[in-house]
Amino acid sequence: MKIDIFLIIALIILFSVNCYSQDKRGNVWIMSGSGMTATFTDTSKPTLNQLFPNMQKAFHKASSTICDSTSGKLILLCNGATLWDTLGNIIENGDSLIPPKQYGMNTPASGNTTQCSLILPKGSNGLYYVFITAVTDSMFDKWFLPNATATPADLFHYHVVDMNANGGQGKVIQKNIPLITNTELARVGMMACRHANGYDWWLLKQGLDTNIIYTFLVTKDTVELKLTQGFIIPKFDKSDFLGQSCFSSDGSKYAFATGGANSGKGAQLGIADFDRCTGLLSNMKSVNVPIDSTGYPIWDTTGRRDSTILGVCFSPNDSFLYINKYMHTYQHEYNNPDSNQAWYEVHRYDTIAEYSLFGQMQKGIDGRIYIGNFGGLSKQMSVVNNPDVKGVGCNFCPRCLRLDTLGNITAGTPPCMPNYGLGAQVCWALVNDELLMLNEELVVYPNPSSAIFYIKNADGKKKELYSVLGELLFSTKADEMDVRNITKGMYYLRVENQIKKIIVE
Repeated sequence: MKIDIFLIIALIILFSVNCYSQDKRGNVWIMSGSGMTATFTDTSKPTLNQLFPNMQKAFHKASSTICDSTSGKLILLCNGATLWDTLGNIIENGDSLIPPKQYGMNTPASGNTTQCSLILPKGSNGLYYVFITAVTDSMFDKWFLPNATATPADLFHYHVVDMNANGGQGKVIQKNIPLITNTELARVGMMACRHANGYDWWLLKQGLDTNIIYTFLVTKDTVELKLTQGFIIPKFDKSDFLGQSCFSSDGSKYAFATGGANSGKGAQLGIADFDRCTGLLSNMKSVNVPIDSTGYPIWDTTGRRDSTILGVCFSPNDSFLYINKYMHTYQHEYNNPDSNQAWYEVHRYDTIAEYSLFGQMQKGIDGRIYIGNFGGLSKQMSVVNNPDVKGVGCNFCPRCLRLDTLGNITAGTPPCMPNYGLGAQVCWALVNDELLMLNEELVVYPNPSSAIFYIKNADGKKKELYSVLGELLFSTKADEMDVRNITKGMYYLRVENQIKKIIVE
């Protein structure tokens, strides 16, 4: 007997979209040294507010923020070294999130690269993971050796925060839990994508000097290294403190770029397919990025030119990938087979007055892309107003998000945050054409059951149990399936090309 499984899948997808599209965890950004916040509410540009007027340089590059999923109220801020509440106080046990020598490098203590901190929910009960890329004291000493050629990180760890503690101001309840140690890592290149099940996360961290990517599965209970993948191309150099990684809006693509500094050869951009069900990257492509004159002859004549990528961001509809170099912004139509037509130069700094160096980029919930600054004294951010439109129609607006309206404020970069609103996705097991038959000949009893299902007419065949979202839970060749550790609900039992709906009660 056939049933309309497409209807089931459509309802699952519709529920997921409605459930997660209203997630407001990313509604408030902190993006300047003095605690400038941008609050998004609709398709309009965000409203600006100076949260901590007396905190200079606290949130210049390494910031990450998270809001309440329902109200959109800002609740937790990290600057790569310290955790703060919204009153400008360091939360209990929220200092010294990185080793001592790096922690004492800046005043106030902060991380010194983009994408070195990231906040993810730990379930839905007010607990949060804070992931940080850091530098041990021994590696910090190596940075300053006469023959040092790179300044890598060598520690990737996390902390757990309970925002229910201290009247809602928060407390770090677990600290300095290592994930990667004694391994050279890029100081940039950390981003997460929601798992296809709609509640877990995949967290990707870039290695150093070559395209090695560590993939962690983040659940409400554990953080586990699931995959370590290496790709022949692209091969990055050791300019590990520059660059950015990002996912496409639907989570199906991953892009990362760094390196190229002072080489004059141009940076490499890597674009790969990403499987939200398994965490696997595949079909990695290396893309050569245009090399440009800086407009300053003393730089061009020394072989430096403008070749280093600092920012990477997909357009909201995933048609384009935007690239920031020090002084140029490009739009790349990555599916266009004609490389000459795929690149469009959006903007370049053309005056000393404008000079500030482009930096990390981030999509806002208003559909725009916001461009931070790597250095200089700019008091504004640039904006791509229509990033889904090809060419000049993308409507690049230089320096039009004006933070200086609230005082003498220099603009940093947008925070490092994932797409909190990305919903669930049905995995391959339930959409493969050969699996659309729900077969009466496959006998499973008792059904429903709270303990063991017995399976007839499938002797010696592999039996696989899937969630309604297509996530494989386990498999066996036995003719009975113990489900006493499975959460109550509806599931699908697959035996070769047959599927049976079962209920765990």
